[in-house]
Amino acid sequence: MRLAYPHLTRTWSLGPARAPYDVMHLLLQNVAPLLWKLFAGKVPVEGTADEDYVLPAATVALIGREIVGARRTVPRAQARSLRNIDTQFRSFKAVDWMYWLVSTAEVLLVGRIPDSHYAMMRTLCKACRILFRPHGLSPPEIDDVESRLQRFVRRYYRIVYRGTYARLPLCRSVIAAVLDIVPNMRACGPAWVSWQFPAERKIGELGPLIHSHSSPSANLTASLMRRTQAELVTAFGQTYAPVQWSEATGKAPRGEGPPRGSVVVSVGGGEAVTLLPPRSAVAHLADAELASMREALAVAGVADVPAAILAMKFFRLKLVDGKLAGSRPAGSDCTKHRRRNYLLRINSTEKRRRSDGQEVDVPVTTYAAALHYAVVFVDGEPMAFAYLTRIKSARDRQGRYGYPAQRFGIDCFFSADGVRYYAPAASLDAVIGSLEREGVHFVLYAREPFSEER
Repeated sequence: MRLAYPHLTRTWSLGPARAPYDVMHLLLQNVAPLLWKLFAGKVPVEGTADEDYVLPAATVALIGREIVGARRTVPRAQARSLRNIDTQFRSFKAVDWMYWLVSTAEVLLVGRIPDSHYAMMRTLCKACRILFRPHGLSPPEIDDVESRLQRFVRRYYRIVYRGTYARLPLCRSVIAAVLDIVPNMRACGPAWVSWQFPAERKIGELGPLIHSHSSPSANLTASLMRRTQAELVTAFGQTYAPVQWSEATGKAPRGEGPPRGSVVVSVGGGEAVTLLPPRSAVAHLADAELASMREALAVAGVADVPAAILAMKFFRLKLVDGKLAGSRPAGSDCTKHRRRNYLLRINSTEKRRRSDGQEVDVPVTTYAAALHYAVVFVDGEPMAFAYLTRIKSARDRQGRYGYPAQRFGIDCFFSADGVRYYAPAASLDAVIGSLEREGVHFVLYAREPFSEER
């Protein structure tokens, strides 16, 4: 091609910085589907059916059922849809493959494919966890991504393609193109700067706006102008003239701030959590809840804890990062019709004795399920707590501390019915999802969504 187009010599020398391509389409609609079809035995290469990395049909079907089973255990903000990858992988969209790469692939493939192929897959997954974030990357993170992608490409060509003529269909150009991702990012910014998904979504909205096929350009221009003007008038009226807007439209003014009945509680450092309705009436705590609250207040530094404590219980909470956490639902159909968002990662500490005999507090991660959230007033100031039930695992069978076990290097547990206790709302770190495999609940990586639609 360089000989055929000599006038493009300077463009060739500039490399990927000249014309950046969409790395999200490369990874999510080319590389990820190729890897799944490779492991599922759906790549038409002679002799691959006998390869040790090809999963049996029964295992592929089981993986599909496990993904569907995880649908109710993953918060909607992290994955809006979890479909059977065995039967529906051809219709998977980019967001489906994104969650597959960053969260579920490691859990579902470990122990089912050879260690060398799993190491290759895990290298790509860890690189994608850094790439698929809304904010930018620091120089050390970019170097880390580049190193992982280079290892992934090197392992693919060594253990999958193997440089033989018989396996030439596995020598895919999209694998080599992965090496251009980091040069693109250094030249143009984060991966989402040049991706095509917003443009594709906008183009998909244009078709219904063309009502006249005899003059589509003029008709489309007029429709877009009317829509833009309507959006501008609506935004201006709701923002700067809410009363007049309400009188003209008959709609209530758009609410600002938390909904009525909420309580905003500062947790230090200028950050706050918001306890959201529904809520219960103020009532006395009793029995185990009272004992746990007294202990939590003492740990929080409240000197004089009264004998009787009044608390108001809430059943939804907005964390410091803006994510919503619910509480453990009740009812016979709760597991079928409600998406779970009450399993939380907790920032905890434990005391350890150093070699010099000194005791120090060491940060650890624990997990628990929220039963409700409570507000108590101490000297007129509100304090927020979460009533939690710790997880049980092979490491902590009694559920006294909520420690997870480790299988294949992934946090896991087998039950969320451990010891109950009150914890400060400031210690709640994130809402997590889990995937059940062979009776064990594996903690999934919490993907950070780019928007509410994705």
